[in-house]
Amino acid sequence: MAGLVLALLLAAAGEPAIRVEKLAEGGFSADVASIEAARLTTTMEEVQRIAAQRCGKMKVRFGRYNFDSRVDTTRNVMMIENLRQKFFCYDPATDPYKPVPADWKASDADTAAATSFVTRFLDRLDRGDQAGIAMMDPLAEITPKDWANLHAGATQFQTGDGSMTPQFVAWSNNPDGAAYPGAYVLFSVLDDHPGIAGTCGGILVQRVREGEYRIAQYDVQFISQALVNQQGLTGQQLDQLCQR
Repeated sequence: MAGLVLALLLAAAGEPAIRVEKLAEGGFSADVASIEAARLTTTMEEVQRIAAQRCGKMKVRFGRYNFDSRVDTTRNVMMIENLRQKFFCYDPATDPYKPVPADWKASDADTAAATSFVTRFLDRLDRGDQAGIAMMDPLAEITPKDWANLHAGATQFQTGDGSMTPQFVAWSNNPDGAAYPGAYVLFSVLDDHPGIAGTCGGILVQRVREGEYRIAQYDVQFISQALVNQQGLTGQQLDQLCQR
């Protein structure tokens, strides 16, 4: 499970150019212009290595990452573009965030509450309710342009009414690569809107405390049915589009 969460939290193979810069508000950003989605995990492993080198004796804490995605129709591969991963260095001796016990187990009520939280998030995303999402989670710290891209990415291929539904995958305690230690739950997304052939990626949610959750990472790509029809993509090719 740690590998599954790491694949969701990180990025790619080969040796893409990774540009690291110090941010005015503190911390750093690691930026990659363009990679194939299949290289995401190995690229982010390299980002982790660079971040650890930058922080030296300190520990690294990663924030959310974001990127744009598109399908390269000449090769039928998913491309990740404008990838940005923020990180900062901290002293474990003064870190106020504590891990959950390694043997902590979620109850059925925990899973139900997390599922309800993500259902509300997806409903508001589908409706374009930025204010509603801002009340749920600090994801609304993104700029208006980022929000517009987020909403368009989720809805641009829809050709009719439908819904997005979270699909529970697994819980993980103190996963590697998470912004903070704690209990996390991963969901994939089912989308039954006409015009949507399927989705890649998922949503990682942190259990802050009993009954309180927040989005740790939103990483969902929506596959257009029109693209599938135009390219004559098979089920196997669709699976390959989602490989990380």
